[in-house]
Amino acid sequence: MAMWDRIERLTASDAEAISLDEAKEACRIDGADDDAFLARAIKAAREMVEGPDGAGLALIASEWQLRLDGLPSEIWIPMGPVISVDRLEYLDEAGELRTIAPAAYQWRKGRFEARIKPAYGLAWPSLRSQYDAVRVTFTAGFAGTDAEPPSLTAIPEPLRIAMLMLISHWNENRESVVVGQLPSEIQHGFRDLINRYRVGRFG
Repeated sequence: MAMWDRIERLTASDAEAISLDEAKEACRIDGADDDAFLARAIKAAREMVEGPDGAGLALIASEWQLRLDGLPSEIWIPMGPVISVDRLEYLDEAGELRTIAPAAYQWRKGRFEARIKPAYGLAWPSLRSQYDAVRVTFTAGFAGTDAEPPSLTAIPEPLRIAMLMLISHWNENRESVVVGQLPSEIQHGFRDLINRYRVGRFG
């Protein structure tokens, strides 16, 4: 079972998976009067998909950190797509924070996850026995979203459609729904779209 409460976002991109113009088109809105509302709705829709509280995905490249109490034979990063493993740190027996050199470990990228283990012939170092003794910092997001400016073409269209469904529904029912909550009227369609990409669990 994925330890979702042990993953946190360290950095976030200013880019969004849905542009303001796309949201306006989906909501059939002209003009700028609703821009502030739509910006909130775009951010909330992304958060319904991203990270431990969403489907376990990262849409736009951002830095995340997984904390562990020890070093298993193979570390599993239960979200993705992982672009890079940036740092692998641990507390040694004296309580000093150490960094494991990239040459001392290998990692393999899965579709929406990644795994890390020692390089061939090597073993993990000894570490202090305490909570959060290991920190795995990684960058995750779909291909091209780490470019400047980010390219959004690799983000699967079903995920973008699911977010546009939410944005449109929140716009049409502003007085009766709370932005950031999944309305019962569209939850099955939304979940059908994202469940094929959901990492490690279903809901």
